[in-house]
Amino acid sequence: MIYTLLRSVERLAISPSKRARDFQRVIQSYKNGEPIEVEGFLILRQPPNVPKDGAYYLLSPLSPSELPKSDIRPYVVIKITEKSKINAELKSGEYVKLSGIVDAYPFGNMRLIHVISLEKASVEDYWLRYKELALTKEELEHLIDSTITANYELKKAILYSLFASPSIVGSKKVWGDGVTFSALKNDPKIIKSLWEASRYLISLFPEELILKKRISKSFVDEDLDLDFSFLLGGGRYYSPPSKSLLRKEIPVAEWAREYFEKKQAVFLTPKMYKRISPEDPLAYTSEAPFIVNEHVGWERNRELEQLVPNLLATIFVEKEKIPSLSPSDKTVEKFRERFERWVFRNAREYGEKFDALRLKGMIFETNTRYLLSLRLLGSIARFEGEINNRIISDVINMNQEIVDMWINEISERDMLKVLEVYEKYIERDFRNRRLVMALRVFMDLEAVSTDGSVSREEFYTALVEYGFKPSYAEEVIERLIADGYLYEPFIGKLKMIKPE
Repeated sequence: MIYTLLRSVERLAISPSKRARDFQRVIQSYKNGEPIEVEGFLILRQPPNVPKDGAYYLLSPLSPSELPKSDIRPYVVIKITEKSKINAELKSGEYVKLSGIVDAYPFGNMRLIHVISLEKASVEDYWLRYKELALTKEELEHLIDSTITANYELKKAILYSLFASPSIVGSKKVWGDGVTFSALKNDPKIIKSLWEASRYLISLFPEELILKKRISKSFVDEDLDLDFSFLLGGGRYYSPPSKSLLRKEIPVAEWAREYFEKKQAVFLTPKMYKRISPEDPLAYTSEAPFIVNEHVGWERNRELEQLVPNLLATIFVEKEKIPSLSPSDKTVEKFRERFERWVFRNAREYGEKFDALRLKGMIFETNTRYLLSLRLLGSIARFEGEINNRIISDVINMNQEIVDMWINEISERDMLKVLEVYEKYIERDFRNRRLVMALRVFMDLEAVSTDGSVSREEFYTALVEYGFKPSYAEEVIERLIADGYLYEPFIGKLKMIKPE
């Protein structure tokens, strides 16, 4: 199948010329006086020989980045009057949907649309027009495998990141659908190799999908003797534009920090560090904060370059299928249970080291890491087409590899500092170690709760699963309430009283 795909690249590719010809056929199929609905990119430039009875502009079926690449440019003239309903920003490069009446334009063979209504549309719809040419996951894997040379988990994480992340219903953290893929190492050559590989991938995407400062892009159409500019900015994918940014605490340009913090784009952001920090702000908010130890290779891939439009169609098709995740979904609940067991297992294996790294602001702060893991699950689900047990295991395994890496890489001095903070928080005069364990179990349950509360029944069940005798589990719950560690805001619901 892969061989057939690569033998058919020319036929499968959603080229600008194909888009232009398809659009031209559609427009020419309408007779004058017929109603029409169409989408395209606004060009705020008057066409030749413009009449004086309204505002005349152009509509292009091609995006700003694809317009120069097509051998034909079938513009449509649009006429806006006082009766036209406008619900979009009138600027060149804006992707819009309009309805109107088809007519002839008194210049050459161009067609005219008398606009009845014009509204902003999602640029994703532009790539969804060719859903039937979306790629399979096997085809995508082959294209990435033949472009990037890296270990399996790292390569997969990059691929999953391209699909962005579904939103999480009910989450206190207001994040967009972006993803942060980060990789850290105190080795300039390794970080530079990963940066170059990620930058190559991002550079293949159309300009309007690359996150950058708003810029004006000029274009000249010699056939119609037209020159105009598009405004580009606010894209969805970002790689640091300069090598110097890789040494920053957050390796993105200052103007892009807001997008980074709100996860409004996909960030492929490797970083150089002097000494790994458990409080690293990049790793703290990354779905997959890897520590890389090997050089990452890449090579230019002609098939991938030609099939980028198909890749984008695939991404947006899958995004449409899984726009969000709800904690009430059975599959999400199953993941939560697996995540809790994973936390318990690492708490037993690594003890206080792991617990310390789960405090607020640390790399494995449980609530944040749960939400990030859930978002990673959503990204993988988009790639795979569904959530199943294998995907849940993949996320847990990826998390385990990341935990093992970080605990082994953190210096003894930094780990001791983290443990000191942990000991103050947990209060060493709280001498009953079983109560400390119970409090830890509660913190884990609280971390994967959307509203921060835990039911008595859930806490009791978790304690028994952790090894407490049923009678003692009940006693522990009452003791934690009596000692002021927990309180019961509603019957059957428990919350933790946290120190300021």
